[in-house]
Amino acid sequence: QKNYKEASEILTCALEQFPDHVHANSYNLAFMLVHLKEFEKCVEVLNNALDQGVWFGKYDFLAEFWDPIKDLENYEEFSRRNEEQRKEAGASAKPELFVFKPANFTPDKKYPLFIALHGGGGNVEEFKNNWFSEKMKSEFISAYPQSSQLVTMNGYNWTEDIELSKKEIHEAYLKVIKEYPVDIDRVVIGGFSSGGVAALEVTLNNIFPVRGFVILCPAKPDGFSGEKIKAAKNRGIRGVLLTTEMDNRLDAQKEMAEIMENTGFLHQFFITPNIGHWFPENMDKKIDDAIEFILKNI
Repeated sequence: QKNYKEASEILTCALEQFPDHVHANSYNLAFMLVHLKEFEKCVEVLNNALDQGVWFGKYDFLAEFWDPIKDLENYEEFSRRNEEQRKEAGASAKPELFVFKPANFTPDKKYPLFIALHGGGGNVEEFKNNWFSEKMKSEFISAYPQSSQLVTMNGYNWTEDIELSKKEIHEAYLKVIKEYPVDIDRVVIGGFSSGGVAALEVTLNNIFPVRGFVILCPAKPDGFSGEKIKAAKNRGIRGVLLTTEMDNRLDAQKEMAEIMENTGFLHQFFITPNIGHWFPENMDKKIDDAIEFILKNI
């Protein structure tokens, strides 16, 4: 409704009422203050947030919207302090791995494995609630690696350093197949956004054997090519590329689908209408349909 002044008043009160949410409320208040052209106050709010031990993500202020505050002296101080805190936090970040066993799990049986990769700026805790399905819960060992590439206070990315990502995902795979009864002939990898890019990189560079990929709203990896798709085809790999009508990378995704089509690579390509860069409501069914397509006749 563009009631920026009213929103700023609510958020100002919220800063004191909800000390556990200083990060979000400070950022949103700063957003309102730019709309109101109260630029000095905006940066003051951001600096106060730093004083309370929070910091802001690598990409939080890249949009042109924030340009009016960037020439201010106190913004330079904020930017310097914020970058120091971000780098300090990033230096101690480590990759993590969360593994979920299927219902009625028994160690004397081998199970297919699904490796699911969170999106950029995301984490496993929120991602696993959006990326799951009935087949994953009932039939698969599901592995959710978390990148070490910290870009927000609680958000990680796979595409800051793709070589490091491939190494971490490979190590996660080796750990899972060592500790769990995995059928290594039925491994599926997938992910959202930067996780989708990482899933493609792992698949096309044959980092470890997979039967197929399920990816949602990815960018086109730098190394994506017809030659690598042909090689993946020859290894018996299949792929499902999901995206959304208002995703800003739709043209690149269509280009990838066209390359798959032209090379005879077994794939499916679906565009969900009326949604931007996010999970469609029926994501669980889309994952199950993709799994069925990838593992059919295997």
